[in-house]
Amino acid sequence: MKHLRNLLGITLFAVVLASCGSTKEADPMALLTSKNWQLQSINGTAVESSQFGKGLPNATFSADNKIMGNGGCNTYSGSYNLNDEMGLNVSQVISTKMACDAMATETAYFDALNKANMVKIDPDKLILMDGVEEILVFVPKAE
Repeated sequence: MKHLRNLLGITLFAVVLASCGSTKEADPMALLTSKNWQLQSINGTAVESSQFGKGLPNATFSADNKIMGNGGCNTYSGSYNLNDEMGLNVSQVISTKMACDAMATETAYFDALNKANMVKIDPDKLILMDGVEEILVFVPKAE
């Protein structure tokens, strides 16, 4: 009986260990493109919707390498590339040119977006980085 209990314990441990090892990491591109991301912080400072003319900035990344969203006042679009080493390049960003009371905050958002060259991503957070510095942190936007 003791031998059977030990064998059962070893088998259970092996099953748990195998299931942990077989979990595949989520595809970064799929995570990036599966959500509409809402800004949480710029350069380490939390943001609030009151700092922007039309709510918090957001970004949507499409599977065909387009980025689009709202910068807090103006809508924008551009292109991006994501490589296997999690390098990110955002380029050709254009936006509408409406005047808002919060132009300085929106400008800080666009400046940081253009500086992003790396990304960290998981289902609950998207971090755009300039080297090792976190410059924009997003969370999934509540729909």
